[in-house]
Amino acid sequence: MGMRLYHKTALIFTMTAIFILLSYTFSFAQYEDIKGVKFKDGSVVYGVIIEMTADRVIIATKDNDAVIRKSDDIASFIKEDDLTKRRHSFALGTEISYIKYEEPGSISIEDKGMMYGIVGSYTYRNKFMAKLEGKFAYGSVDYNGATMDGTPLTISDIPDYMVEFRWLLGYDFVAKGITITPDFGIGYRYVQDNAQQRYAGGYQRESNYIYIPIGAGAVTNIGKGWSFGANVEYDLFLWGRQISYFSDIDPNYNNPENEQLRGYGVRGSISIAKKGEKMSFIIEPYIRYWNIKESNYSILTYDNMPVSYGYEPNNDSTEIGCKLAVTF
Repeated sequence: MGMRLYHKTALIFTMTAIFILLSYTFSFAQYEDIKGVKFKDGSVVYGVIIEMTADRVIIATKDNDAVIRKSDDIASFIKEDDLTKRRHSFALGTEISYIKYEEPGSISIEDKGMMYGIVGSYTYRNKFMAKLEGKFAYGSVDYNGATMDGTPLTISDIPDYMVEFRWLLGYDFVAKGITITPDFGIGYRYVQDNAQQRYAGGYQRESNYIYIPIGAGAVTNIGKGWSFGANVEYDLFLWGRQISYFSDIDPNYNNPENEQLRGYGVRGSISIAKKGEKMSFIIEPYIRYWNIKESNYSILTYDNMPVSYGYEPNNDSTEIGCKLAVTF
């Protein structure tokens, strides 16, 4: 009698254990492809769902924290394929900015005006971040300065073009709902000024910069699909070249090239974004500044005979603008 009772008890225990194990396995399997939960307030929690009832959901995060929320607060689930899509994103938008270029000195020179641009980028993100971005801008500036002999000179509506490409690498650190991404990379900036189109004695100038951007960005959700971000950056100037096309004045002149080896840039921005079902919208006011030191000297020739020399003086460039873009 005692042996039968023992076997019966052992059988019940075994069947109960198997049932619990199967229930757990089934429960885990149905949530296995869920990698996160998006809530109605716009917040997102990534992790493994270890319990979900009609009243609550419990999520185990990668930091081994247990997040407990009401089931009624759930907006949607994030699955593995959703994360894969989120790793690759594109942005396309437009910029408008006011730019001012200055050469301080005994003869002060200034270019200023409005620029209108198109911007685009591709970003890969999986904690590790890689980003390619580009910009093309066009506008017209007004020149206030002097001729080479010191005679005051003003030229209006000079066509200007700007092209910039950047490649950035970074890493996302997430803490208390804020994603902080330090990054660095390589950048190239090109500006073309076409004074020869507005003045008979004018000439085309080309500016080339190569630099290393070193910065950090931060983004946080503020609820209902809205997020707020900020970015700061220091640009380590590596090399620059200014080309002055004096042959536009007279074909017998050469086109001097001046190398620049010292300088720096800084930039900063804030952004507000609204996330939609398939794309997000972002507005980003910004400021960008360059300080470039005096270049080396180059020889100006006429019919291959040296007639003078020149250099690019210390100069400052400030651009204040705003970007509007969609990401998808």
